[in-house]
Amino acid sequence: MSLRTSMLCVAIGFAALATTVQVSAEDGKFHFTVLDDPQAVPPSIGTRANAINDLGVVAGDYQASGMFHGFVSTPPYSNTSYTTVDGPGSSDLWAINLRGVVTGYYFDASGVPHGMVSRPPYTLVTSFDAPGACEDNICNGGTNSVSINLEGVIGGSFGDANAVSHGFVSYPPYNETNFTTLDAPGACSSGSACSGSGTFVESNSLTDLGAVTGYYADASQVVHGFVSYPPYSKTNFTTSDAPGACEDDVASCIGTFNGTYPACINLWGVITGTYYGADSVGHGFVSYPPYTKSTFTSFDAPGSPLLTFPLGINLEGVITGYFLDSEGVGHGFVSYRPYGKTNFTTLDAPRACSSGSACSGLGTFPEAINLEGQITGFYVDASGSRHSFVAHQ
Repeated sequence: MSLRTSMLCVAIGFAALATTVQVSAEDGKFHFTVLDDPQAVPPSIGTRANAINDLGVVAGDYQASGMFHGFVSTPPYSNTSYTTVDGPGSSDLWAINLRGVVTGYYFDASGVPHGMVSRPPYTLVTSFDAPGACEDNICNGGTNSVSINLEGVIGGSFGDANAVSHGFVSYPPYNETNFTTLDAPGACSSGSACSGSGTFVESNSLTDLGAVTGYYADASQVVHGFVSYPPYSKTNFTTSDAPGACEDDVASCIGTFNGTYPACINLWGVITGTYYGADSVGHGFVSYPPYTKSTFTSFDAPGSPLLTFPLGINLEGVITGYFLDSEGVGHGFVSYRPYGKTNFTTLDAPRACSSGSACSGLGTFPEAINLEGQITGFYVDASGSRHSFVAHQ
């Protein structure tokens, strides 16, 4: 039920060489550098950047010979700047810290994901499994490692034998005694009746101070946001529900998995993400401690978007993500305080399929932003080919 994964299931394809181009944005010029791993040759579906650290080092994945491979690319993102980082199977990288340590997961021959971590020069990859993670492809379990902080602490989620999700935090050396399970109070967290529910932690969701954000689905299949702090006991969880989001006392929300979905958190504890009301339309939000309803600000992309989906926030409070227009086309954005439509810049990569019903499900999809304001993500062109990028002003 990962919102990030489900919403980014778009048509993707092969990408070519690295180039730098420029596009006019609404309040200035953004420069786009296209990142295409040189090993992603036809019939590959291309290259996808998922994370960027404050030094501009990018991590993501590309496809070659029918398998996905993790990669790290350093500025200036030339064809010689790519390093492949693979686990024992098809691999995806989802996070990179300031030291260049990356984490993600690989899939074994049965299609079960296992966590992985690697540090420069990426010659050694350490794999790990959360205690209690189901390692059978029938149970839709496995370990999904998607966040890492400066100290090498990793966050993510795992699925148990009943296909119930549990968040986790793990510390080096990532053995079973160094895992802490995160089950939010109120989450449907055990038994077959909770299949598909539980507690979820996404990428960009773990700070250098150890604060974690995510969301959980309760027994009514309504979703609530949370923030948790070390030592991650039940008393260290704060529920964060956006005003207007689905809650359990709204009959039309029961069983919909609508609600509040925090996607990321910065060092100040500011969270951003998407919430869904009874109308099932996704609205962007930003909130700060103590995460009461009065601390929430809602914002939408201009026009009549089907979804506004923030995915990254930096220390300065600059937010990036994407929105889907009325025809389902994806457009990147940058939003600045006070997060109104007057402080909203649309980012369309120059060669992205960006208008018309033929581009539905295609477009520009930023994933993360660093302290310098560099944005990384990917775009899909009119042929369905996928290309990664770094954009900056």
